[in-house]
Amino acid sequence: MRRRLLAAALLSVGVVAGLAAPAQAAPAAAAITVPDDFVPVLSDTRATGHYEVVGSGLRVYTEGSTTTDKVAEYVATSTPLAAAGEPSLALTSNGDGTIRPGFQLVVDFDGDGTSDGILVGEPASYGNDWWASNGSKQFVKDAAPSHTAGSGSANHGTLDEWRAAFPDAQVLAFGFSLGSGVRGDWTIDSITFADTQYTFRQDVVLTSAAQCKNGGWATSTKPVFRNQGQCVSSFARAK
Repeated sequence: MRRRLLAAALLSVGVVAGLAAPAQAAPAAAAITVPDDFVPVLSDTRATGHYEVVGSGLRVYTEGSTTTDKVAEYVATSTPLAAAGEPSLALTSNGDGTIRPGFQLVVDFDGDGTSDGILVGEPASYGNDWWASNGSKQFVKDAAPSHTAGSGSANHGTLDEWRAAFPDAQVLAFGFSLGSGVRGDWTIDSITFADTQYTFRQDVVLTSAAQCKNGGWATSTKPVFRNQGQCVSSFARAK
């Protein structure tokens, strides 16, 4: 009897190991190779907008506040909007500008395989509210969860509301945008999308046969070599 009472007491306060809340899985880790993983046709980095890999982050910055001051790049994907999670950017300010880069989702809303618009997330300005870009197709704007003022456009809603409005929507690309017309200097430390946290890297490209020696061949990522001999031979063929 005493044991049964003790077990009941433990259950009542939730200290039995089997009742502990499951730990939330950490997002998977991956790297975006710059600029190879960016989709050229979607790029909207303009004359006075720039990006560069710094460590495992990506510095994005503009020179002023004109229409050419914009940095926007995208990575291709094929992910249901329902599986996109709550995308986010981990950012560090480099001391110039107060407007943060926004998250961008290029979305096929009607399932025909082509882009119908962009959803923009700017949590520092609008919280958990994503707005449709002005270039989005009219049927996207018409079916937006909300048409009130106070967001980045008149057509907006939470991602869950967008998912409910377009249950078959597919994300074709994800990325970021700073500007246009915004002066700023930020480092994107990581970008999280669909339960994966992405950092940034550049390809390592060797420029001479001498760099293949002493294990240098193994550092090359473009191309990847099987051994030192293959690396050295590639430069011999290039002559």
